[in-house]
Amino acid sequence: MTTIEQEYLRLTPGSAQLMQRASASLPRGLTRTLSWFGPYPVAFDHGRGATLVDVDGNRYVDLFSNGLSLMHGHAYGPIEEALRTALTRGTAWPGASDAQVEFAELLCERVPGEVQVRFTNTGTEATMLAVKLARHITQRPLIVKAWHGYHGSYDDLEVGLQGQGEMPGRVALASFGEIESYAEALARNAGQVAAIVVEPVQYTGVVTPPPDGFLAELRELARDAGVLFVLDDCLMFRLAEGGSAERFGLEADITCLGKWVGGGLPVGAIAASAELMSTFDLAPERPLYHGGSFNGNLLGMVAGAIAVRELKAADIARIDAQAGSLRADIGAAAAAAGICVRTSGVGSAFGLYVLDGPEGEIDWKATSLLHLAAVNRGVYYGSGGEFGLCTALTDEDLEHARAGLGAALSDVAQAVVGQV
Repeated sequence: MTTIEQEYLRLTPGSAQLMQRASASLPRGLTRTLSWFGPYPVAFDHGRGATLVDVDGNRYVDLFSNGLSLMHGHAYGPIEEALRTALTRGTAWPGASDAQVEFAELLCERVPGEVQVRFTNTGTEATMLAVKLARHITQRPLIVKAWHGYHGSYDDLEVGLQGQGEMPGRVALASFGEIESYAEALARNAGQVAAIVVEPVQYTGVVTPPPDGFLAELRELARDAGVLFVLDDCLMFRLAEGGSAERFGLEADITCLGKWVGGGLPVGAIAASAELMSTFDLAPERPLYHGGSFNGNLLGMVAGAIAVRELKAADIARIDAQAGSLRADIGAAAAAAGICVRTSGVGSAFGLYVLDGPEGEIDWKATSLLHLAAVNRGVYYGSGGEFGLCTALTDEDLEHARAGLGAALSDVAQAVVGQV
């Protein structure tokens, strides 16, 4: 056991106790795979702004934002206040509400193109609905997605993850960033493909930005092949007021939203043209049924509208700059500690990985150890190296994060490389 692991055990006895208790009623003590890291994950008590506090009273600068789902941090004041008021009206109704319409109108203003919106409860439901719509419209069974691309917990969209290969007749795989790979997948399945589904920035595994021009080429490839282009913007709607489509100059056939657009509550949505969306009406010859008891529920609509409305271009520019500065500081601190690292990403979303040498491969064991060392130093980010900054970060938060990450890199150098 390394000194880093020993220190973690010393700092988090309350988390250890709660996780032991949780394991009796929850598999491995959790209900979300992403939350796990060894020897056991942190158990939290509360959060506010960009600060998390665990059950032992340890405080952390939060650079993960609950998997990029909290754009304005924890317990965001305007949302907190609005939800208190909304609760006096109820939580969910079996029909439309003013809040639902107002949020839909706001998303229609933000998403590039002339679109309408259909609400779901999560990003997973949004991508499922997008695939269902694409298959229904085209009357074709196949989708094409990228190896390692994450689009939620749905069998078809988990193909290419965790060692899973293609699903014959339903899903074909291509390599993100390689237009020829997508062209080959389309050619190999000519006449069978309903849609290409893509993350604009691949976030799972290793955060991977798109090569210059790749997304525009992929959009044209889909159009030329007569298949729908589905943009999964659940994570990257943070990159501009109009999401990654605005950032990269795209217009998708179907855009999927989730994560932070719920303002801290579970909300998802798809956006597409009125022509495509008309299939949800009951009038067409082949209507598409879409149910959901909590679709467009009052609380999610109230919180989501505030979260989206209050993310402005200036806020995005600020957190993008903060991320750029932090990445530069991490690089300098790693060099000073004698550790080779790589950071990669776009804007406020990026990944941090320890390498086995200059220009080397990712050392996943050391990367995990760096994460644990950072937690010991009061800095929290994803255990796979994922970062996603929120608008609540202050200069003081960032200074604490810089110091903590610098100290964590030195801790790893001492534990792994044998130098300080």
